[in-house]
Amino acid sequence: MDFATHVKQETGLPVFLLGSSFGAAAAYSCLYAEAVTATIIMGSAFIPGGPFMAPVREPFKSEAVQKILKMCGRGARIDVDLFFDLDNDYGLDGASEMKHADPWNSWSYDMASFATVFAYDPEVPIEKNEKPILLVGGEKDPNFPPDMIKAPAEAITGPVEYKIMANATHQMMIYHTEDFSEILEAYIKKHI
Repeated sequence: MDFATHVKQETGLPVFLLGSSFGAAAAYSCLYAEAVTATIIMGSAFIPGGPFMAPVREPFKSEAVQKILKMCGRGARIDVDLFFDLDNDYGLDGASEMKHADPWNSWSYDMASFATVFAYDPEVPIEKNEKPILLVGGEKDPNFPPDMIKAPAEAITGPVEYKIMANATHQMMIYHTEDFSEILEAYIKKHI
């Protein structure tokens, strides 16, 4: 949100947020910033308060879970290579190898941080959203199939759209770049 505000102040241009996978939670949560024009959520239903997140929100916020997380501190961790099968989760053989080639990827999350994705209450609940949102899903996404993209699109108020890309997998901006870029270009032009 601070970065969006900075870009808006420095350039005066419209600011669009793009959240992919877990990043969808951050992109949705920053919609309240005055500088943000609209948000694009790609391949994810990780929207705080959305239908996918709501059932797990309360357990993560519970006193018992919070006590355990506090007790463990940053010692309780999720090893990405053990927790996820990136080739399967991305729907593409070689995805894990490609991710390992990028020195900026994170390979471990502490549980306390991971839990915040599920327990966070956004400034603007989904039933009070007024800003444009586009959810884009892949027809062949093994993590978030079309129905899981459609559900938050129908639950969030305001000008919300969703598109399902034919034959696309989880990471559309990486593996289906040209088609995804065309969708983004049309959406952005519509809102500037």
